[in-house]
Amino acid sequence: MDLGLKGKVAVVTGASKGIGLGIAKELIQEGAKVAICARNAEETESAAKMLAESGEVYSEVVDMSQEQQVYAFGQHVIDRFGQIDCWVNNVGAQLTKDGEEYTDELMERIYGVCFKSAAFGCQAAFRSMKHHGGSIVNISSLSARCPTTGKATLYGPMKAAVNNLTITMAGEYAAYGVRVNCVMPGYIMTEFNTENTTKEALDNICAGTLMQRTGRVEECAKPVVFLCGNGSTFMTGVTIEVSGGRFITLNPDYSFRERERLEA
Repeated sequence: MDLGLKGKVAVVTGASKGIGLGIAKELIQEGAKVAICARNAEETESAAKMLAESGEVYSEVVDMSQEQQVYAFGQHVIDRFGQIDCWVNNVGAQLTKDGEEYTDELMERIYGVCFKSAAFGCQAAFRSMKHHGGSIVNISSLSARCPTTGKATLYGPMKAAVNNLTITMAGEYAAYGVRVNCVMPGYIMTEFNTENTTKEALDNICAGTLMQRTGRVEECAKPVVFLCGNGSTFMTGVTIEVSGGRFITLNPDYSFRERERLEA
């Protein structure tokens, strides 16, 4: 399918590694000009160099929780490429804390990274897109539907807020031809997760997933790129879950056990 992204300008935040970098790679492969940002200068520069081997890239060090930095980044992208057609809000981070451990400072940090970054990103994108239309995609998390208790307690509620933000912004931007959608990843084997997930934890994750495995970065990136392109022009205010069917039935291994029984 031709997604109509050749020559389009796409922004991906939090794109120095992981899912964000995977999204940027897919957009480059579709022929888009890509602007990326992240907080770590060395990682951002390294990602930009790698992406530049396949297409046009602009990169900048940005703290997406800081309003003026976000707006300035958006303007810099417009100055470089002329306009913005797609904007992917991918910034997010967990703080491994129980609920009672969150101080005011920690609450502000998780609020800034997980929610304000998406809200400011939507605003910055709309400043360009209101003149010609476009697509905004917010990256949420399975934790928005099924939060983790006793670990990263406020991450799920913040990501649930991003899901709701997607709907409200979709309603506000619709008259301008700007679509706003959301992708909700499950357990994706980024480099970080590959290095930091124990075998026991991995077995538990797979056991609770209909497909009995974890996801690959490209499996999460491709639906995001689909929402950026012209194959989704009648979709807005939608959240797509990319989790392999995690935590949706009480007996997620049924299909595999039944097939094994029938083929025995």
